[in-house]
Amino acid sequence: MKKLIPLAAIALLLASCSGDKGTVTIQLPADCAEKTIVVSHMTIDNIFNAKQAEDLKVIYDTLEVKNGVATLHLDKAGAARYSIEPPVMARMQPEFYATPDESLDVKIVSFDPLDYDVKGTKLMEDIMAITSQTQAIQQEYMDLVTKNPNVTEEQVKEIRDRYDNAIKKFVADNPKSHAIPYVIQDLSGDDFKAAYDNMTPEAKKSILMPFAELYNQEVEQMVKDREAEEARQAEVASGKIEAPGFTLPDLAGKKVSLSDFRGKWVVLDFWGSWCGWCVKGFPALKEAYQKYGDKLVVIGIDCNESEEDWREGVKKHELPWLNVYNGSDRALYEAYNITGFPTKAIINPEGKLVDLTTGEDPSFFTRLAAFIQ
Repeated sequence: MKKLIPLAAIALLLASCSGDKGTVTIQLPADCAEKTIVVSHMTIDNIFNAKQAEDLKVIYDTLEVKNGVATLHLDKAGAARYSIEPPVMARMQPEFYATPDESLDVKIVSFDPLDYDVKGTKLMEDIMAITSQTQAIQQEYMDLVTKNPNVTEEQVKEIRDRYDNAIKKFVADNPKSHAIPYVIQDLSGDDFKAAYDNMTPEAKKSILMPFAELYNQEVEQMVKDREAEEARQAEVASGKIEAPGFTLPDLAGKKVSLSDFRGKWVVLDFWGSWCGWCVKGFPALKEAYQKYGDKLVVIGIDCNESEEDWREGVKKHELPWLNVYNGSDRALYEAYNITGFPTKAIINPEGKLVDLTTGEDPSFFTRLAAFIQ
């Protein structure tokens, strides 16, 4: 009996220490021989109230490691995000969220690849539960795109749908979870908005709610931008907008004006030799150029590069249409509401802008065919 009493006392002492409010027990990997480990943190209030980068206060704690275990005392200033700095080169680091009066146990199995678990609060246990599912799907995606040279859009979409569905199922199964503001940020805009708008009052009490609120502001702005773009496209498609004019030099230095081609269908291709998607679209544009012959004028408008690079690009890609140089003059970009490259514009014989397409979109040529009959 005498031998058992000290052991029981030690067990009781360890149990009480691991449950002390305001402490985190960090168990390092079995092969980790570090004597100290660094944990950094920022309070959530500081993250969201900082006016500029200099206002962010990252606090570092260097903890002594005994028998593979370190103990962290949580910041009494408020709820915070904590990051454990890996003692080896690693792509990610263990993170957790906690309030000053909580107690957690962090078990790190490996720093690279990152494998860890956090217990002690419902918030972190829920985060770790859903993260274990989503990380497995993420790894499946990485294996697919890095090991399969013939990956298809359908395969990528199937994985993305499973990722989203895992999050949606978690939200449906755990409507009161404080992890919801955290996990729904991985959903795409419309799905996020639906999940955000339907959060329960309990979920909204999460210390992570400010992160969801910030993302919601971004999503709402994206929705406004999308609606504005759709309105712009509808206005363009109406055929009532006069195509903005321009006068630019061609390869021979001759001034070329859009008005020179009134009475013909015109395609403006805003491009640059630096733009991979612009180059990728040349074969289809060459087919259209050859197909429509005298019915269509194609004008390539080079943007955002030197005149030398423009000339080399035209020669390298054997661009058969009229090519002019705009350089970095933003006035023409703004006139055509260019937000990315390539951008293609279709102008009818009356000089009206009837289509504006950003990005390499095969449907552009379907619309072009409908215009030129």
